[in-house]
Amino acid sequence: MQISGRSNIAVAENGDAWVRAFRCSACGTAAEVPTIACRKCHARGTMEEFRAGESGKLVTWSIVHRSFPGIEVPFVSAIVRLDDGISIKGNLKGVAHEDLRADMPVRLVMNDAGGAKDKDGNPYVAYHFTAGTADA
Repeated sequence: MQISGRSNIAVAENGDAWVRAFRCSACGTAAEVPTIACRKCHARGTMEEFRAGESGKLVTWSIVHRSFPGIEVPFVSAIVRLDDGISIKGNLKGVAHEDLRADMPVRLVMNDAGGAKDKDGNPYVAYHFTAGTADA
């Protein structure tokens, strides 16, 4: 079965999905996308893929009140810094807007993109964040 999703999501044959990230083997700097050279030490050919962790901290957010037709509003669009050093954007679900605070612990949750399918009928894979930690 073909599964569609963001390019930073990897899917195993058994359907398990995770966020892909990259780390420089020379200096340890993490990146959200593959690069030819490390952004910090500029070493070439040193970026190695790894499975991003599921715990992080909320960096910043926006409460979105207007969106495309069919998208339920309001929702929280967030930037999260995962514990392994990458920052990614996603929606934060299940948290009252008045409870949002910088550095609150969040966890990454893989989902089926609300049941959306591509033009060939293949399911999409996405992620969102919830309050708490990966081991909670």
